[in-house]
Amino acid sequence: MASDKKIISERQKKTSIKGTVGEYEAIAKLTRQGYFVAKAVDPACPFDIVIVDRNGKIQLLDIKTNTFRKHKKGKSLKDKPKGSYRISRSPTKLQKKLGIKLIMVDYER
Repeated sequence: MASDKKIISERQKKTSIKGTVGEYEAIAKLTRQGYFVAKAVDPACPFDIVIVDRNGKIQLLDIKTNTFRKHKKGKSLKDKPKGSYRISRSPTKLQKKLGIKLIMVDYER
């Protein structure tokens, strides 16, 4: 049964791609740094990856991609430096309770 309805919007698709690329860039970097890395498979999981150092210390990480505002209170920010209006991210109550650390990554095209 064919349908003309889109499952996700183009904006959601771009956001999802940025998040996926950011996660795998973080995984590659942490692996190069000598960590053992495991990825969560549950989309509702409060963390994205688990890392274990060579001494067995375990950390739960949630990977977030840095994003920047294009407008602020109705004003365009096109002429501002990219880092001027970064959108802040903070851990959820559950992430705080579980000791999950947020890792911010930049998205490079």
